[in-house]
Amino acid sequence: MTHPLPDDLIRKDVRDLPEYNAGLALDRFRDAYGIDCVAKLDSNESPLGPSPRAIEVMREAAKGVARYPDAANTALRSAIARSTGAEADRIIVGNGSEDLIGALFRATIRAGDHVVTICPSFGLHEFGALTFGARVTKLPFEADWSFPVETIKAELRSAPRILIFSSPSNPAGPAICENAFRAIVEAADPATLICFDEAYVEFIDPQHRFDALGILAASGKPHIVLRTFSKAYGLAGARVGYGIASAPAMIRALMKTRNPFGVNAMAAAGAIEALADTAHLDRVLQCAAAERDRVAAALTAKGYPCAPSQTNFVFFDTGQPANEFAEGLRRAGILIKAWQEAPFQTWARVTMGTAAENDAFLAAVPQISGKVA
Repeated sequence: MTHPLPDDLIRKDVRDLPEYNAGLALDRFRDAYGIDCVAKLDSNESPLGPSPRAIEVMREAAKGVARYPDAANTALRSAIARSTGAEADRIIVGNGSEDLIGALFRATIRAGDHVVTICPSFGLHEFGALTFGARVTKLPFEADWSFPVETIKAELRSAPRILIFSSPSNPAGPAICENAFRAIVEAADPATLICFDEAYVEFIDPQHRFDALGILAASGKPHIVLRTFSKAYGLAGARVGYGIASAPAMIRALMKTRNPFGVNAMAAAGAIEALADTAHLDRVLQCAAAERDRVAAALTAKGYPCAPSQTNFVFFDTGQPANEFAEGLRRAGILIKAWQEAPFQTWARVTMGTAAENDAFLAAVPQISGKVA
């Protein structure tokens, strides 16, 4: 038996939040549709999976699962420090970068604070701030999918509490250029925290890469850069993300607002080994880049406009309600993500799977296009 809750038990700003637009787990898909999945292309997971070496060390770490993990994540933070060149006391790890976004907002936002982000964007950049009573301004990309530098600079004149955005962008895919990034950082007030989400940074083509961490550090302005092991490193199910902040004081604050045991011992061991296996990472990146370009070209040829991508996915206009388009594909055993953020409800995001999975997706598109699910 269920009982109604008191009307004022749940905060209104929480009740009014939309639900997180998560991908569909395979067992839930089979239960709902009664068929096997042909291609799961809705959550930006790596089709090559994690490094086999990471899996082996995770198995070994499972032998000690009766013990709590190191709450300070000392070994993993040291490994990230060696990989990035940042000091370990400026690094924090969490249960995916989503965990750190929540910890960041809990530590910094007061009711009524102003948060600036980009549209379309990763949902938690907006929803996480709204949860704490912030006022969120969403700035659209330019028509050519370049970052809205001038409008961001204009918003920064009011010294918002936080500027948070991703590059490469999730869900759109473009990566900001160095000059644009420098202009935004230069325009930021010292009272504004810059949160730069680099969840897909590994996928950027070499000619488009630059040292965002170095630019932020040289600015002397408060910042945190977020990264993850879920995408290029293939550890989505293990849930490990990390942040590199401008000052140890920020890390000490986030340690208080995140779950103290948010990263389990097996996940931490796997992440350390994944960082070390650069050969596996290179294979993942080569596969993603080749398939991204091929699928984008094929979709464009079929009449579906695509945003330029520097990630392991392609964002494209279906030309109809994307929920209906995605539902038609689901009935063919293919999962993509229909975007639900206004005004992009006709757009969808497709992850780059194996060549065979991507071929199955491309073959199914003409069969369901224009049909109402």
